[in-house]
Amino acid sequence: MSKTEKFTLKIYTPAGMTKQAVFADKNILHLGCGKNKVNGALGIDKLNLPQVDIQHDMDVLPWPLDDNNMDVVIAHSLIEHIDDLIGFFKEVWRISKPGGRLIVVAPYFRCVDSFTDPTHKHFFTARSLDYFLTEKNSLSDYEYTKINFKKVDFWYGYPHSKNVLSRYAKEFFKKNSYLYDQYISLFFPVKIVVWELEVVK
Repeated sequence: MSKTEKFTLKIYTPAGMTKQAVFADKNILHLGCGKNKVNGALGIDKLNLPQVDIQHDMDVLPWPLDDNNMDVVIAHSLIEHIDDLIGFFKEVWRISKPGGRLIVVAPYFRCVDSFTDPTHKHFFTARSLDYFLTEKNSLSDYEYTKINFKKVDFWYGYPHSKNVLSRYAKEFFKKNSYLYDQYISLFFPVKIVVWELEVVK
């Protein structure tokens, strides 16, 4: 994984999602922000809520946002609701600056709660976003799209662990993601998976 700065760690702290404006010098976009917009971000959501700056349905493309404008795009509990995931990632790529970051939080496919919400359309494993990566792998070779992202990091669950045992277990799972997804997760499923990706242009 990359040794570069990880913005995910600033947003998802040991105490939960930060209340601070941690990116004062960057253009931040919070997609599907709802009532919990990241401090200092531009919020877009299809619902007309107090924290929403732009009311727009993410399934309607293109989004009302300029090209090459965003430093950080946050999609928390959103992509599982999206109709066209390839179109979604193309839009994120379009509106992001070269080297911009995309932070994705999505339900893990083993989590029972993922199936409780009837509006969830997709479920995710550690490799689900590999289709969009610059790094050559068996999934990126499908070339569903020409846009590219570089994986900065990936986490099973939120990045900060509450205890040492949990931290070591999650590191083991990450290093052995196929083993975890295929077998271990049957007994010890996480609720979410988290990615930080860098936009490659």
